Amino acid sequence: MKQISQVESRQEAGFTLVELAVVMVIIGLLIGGILKGQELIANAQVTATIAQLKGMDAAVTTFKDKYGQLPGDMRNGGTRLNNCAGNCATNGNGNGRIGTNDSVLVTHPATTENARAWFHLSAANLIQGVQVNGNMFFGEGVPASKAGGGIRIGYDDDGGGIGGLANFRPGHFLVVTSAPAGAIGPTNGALPGSQAAQIDRKLDDGRSRQGSVGSFGTNCDVAAAGGTYDEQDDGLCVVVVQVQG
Repeated sequence: MKQISQVESRQEAGFTLVELAVVMVIIGLLIGGILKGQELIANAQVTATIAQLKGMDAAVTTFKDKYGQLPGDMRNGGTRLNNCAGNCATNGNGNGRIGTNDSVLVTHPATTENARAWFHLSAANLIQGVQVNGNMFFGEGVPASKAGGGIRIGYDDDGGGIGGLANFRPGHFLVVTSAPAGAIGPTNGALPGSQAAQIDRKLDDGRSRQGSVGSFGTNCDVAAAGGTYDEQDDGLCVVVVQVQG
């Protein structure tokens, strides 16, 4: 009976240190794989968003070349574009600017040239993911960004008053934000600092307060010396990109 008891006691013994070490290594590999996968997904989202911004820049230029007017600013969209009725067909003022002189960060209801620009580009089959006369939500009347939030468009006549950013030339700007139609302020960032920094480095100089790409927002960056991004992701950034169209 003693032999049986000893055998049973040995069979009930716990894991050895080697076995525990193997388990810990496996868990570490799994966690590392998950974190690496998350990083790859985030990088892919940034790459896709950059492609979106470049595509929209090209779409605005193509529209202007094809129709001789800017999207949203076009006077006769109802007769020149397919399936363009309602707000899409409302005439712009034809002054060569999408929206008013300082329309980058203001409200963009469906009746504005800023909103109508997306309707016109969609009706002309130059962008996807936007419904002609869609409601002013991301993925409906306003393009959704691949990395989060969505993309708005507007004009600034001096380039100096966009979220406190400086050194922009007057022109049109794309804005990645969490606000689909309302006014855009520091609390309307959509991208963490690490992703905003990646976009800035790939499209411009990597400085949040200079060049053709800028960012602002609560805990987004440090404004001194051209702006250094907070890549610890302590806050969200509104990303502003100047376009050629």
